[in-house]
Amino acid sequence: MKLKIGTLGLPNVGKSTLFNAMAQQSIAQAANFPFCTIDPNVTPIAMPDLYLEELGKLGKSIKTVPATIEWVDVAGLAKGAHRGEGLGNRFLGTLRECRALCHLTRAFEDESVVHVDGKVDPVGDIEAIALELLLADQAHVERRLERGDKVPEEERTVLEQVASGLALGKPARSLQLTKEEQLHIRGMGLLTLKPVIHAFNVDECDYLLDREATLERIQSEIVSKLEFFDPTTDVWTIVSAKVESEMVSKSPEELAVYLESLGVEEDFDRKLLSYHQLPQLVAHVLGLKLIYTGPGVPPERSQTTKAHLLSGPLTAEGLAGRIHGEIESGFIKAEVISAANLLEHGTYNAAKDTGSIRMEGREYQLENNDVVCIKWK
Repeated sequence: MKLKIGTLGLPNVGKSTLFNAMAQQSIAQAANFPFCTIDPNVTPIAMPDLYLEELGKLGKSIKTVPATIEWVDVAGLAKGAHRGEGLGNRFLGTLRECRALCHLTRAFEDESVVHVDGKVDPVGDIEAIALELLLADQAHVERRLERGDKVPEEERTVLEQVASGLALGKPARSLQLTKEEQLHIRGMGLLTLKPVIHAFNVDECDYLLDREATLERIQSEIVSKLEFFDPTTDVWTIVSAKVESEMVSKSPEELAVYLESLGVEEDFDRKLLSYHQLPQLVAHVLGLKLIYTGPGVPPERSQTTKAHLLSGPLTAEGLAGRIHGEIESGFIKAEVISAANLLEHGTYNAAKDTGSIRMEGREYQLENNDVVCIKWK
């Protein structure tokens, strides 16, 4: 199943512009009026990776395949979305299929850019959307509970707990449900159970020149005042949809001129851009791991080094099953080494000769940045 992250926010806050910048191509229509996006836009965003290309070279692979996240851009949510206003039901249904939410909020003043409420109010904007999600979940849970005995007892018990919290204005993710409890209601796709990445869309100066001061200001003036922000599950950062869309659309020569015009050095740290930092924040809030396959496999059997983005505890046998059913059923053992350690040795055989590659069984719990070569019959 593909990992999906949904972008949401009020209309006209820069979601489609940021989506295009992350995709590094023009996919979504971006215009200065509400609801210019109707059908959700979806694009794979590659997970930033320190090791994949070098591992591909070490394994003499013909190609490397990065791990990706499906980024989903839905239209702006209007107040009343939980009642279906502004096509709200349709958009909320799309977000229920996502593992986490990226909430984009406008945090800059510009008279030429329409704000749906006529003024820029980041705290009020975030709380308005959060309330819509809470009310949508409340109605969703109530409809499920109305089915009575048709709902399994374990699920009903958890949903009653969630319903009580929602009635008090508490998002489901703030109720500290156990993993087992969350599993009972996983099929509900509760919006307030999903971790939230808050992205504050700022102007060029705040993003490029006054970055540290901007971060401090947003923390003190916005984040600290958010009623629905849960520091145990939610994170935040700043983005600049305008700057990033400009950067990805220019040639290297044009980009140098553009950055110079803003008073920025040409060696601007690209790791600050959304296509790099937002996927990493997703990995953080969802506890994702990067696992690599390819090195150690004889070239005649595989010519691809691939990165896998995995969530939760996963065994070597579980990874085998994700690759192919026959590999899982024929599992013998797994050769395992960390990516950094393997690259230090220069070749797979050199790592083997020093005893750095471990032999692990079916139940081995995979660690982040493990390189795994599964032996099977």
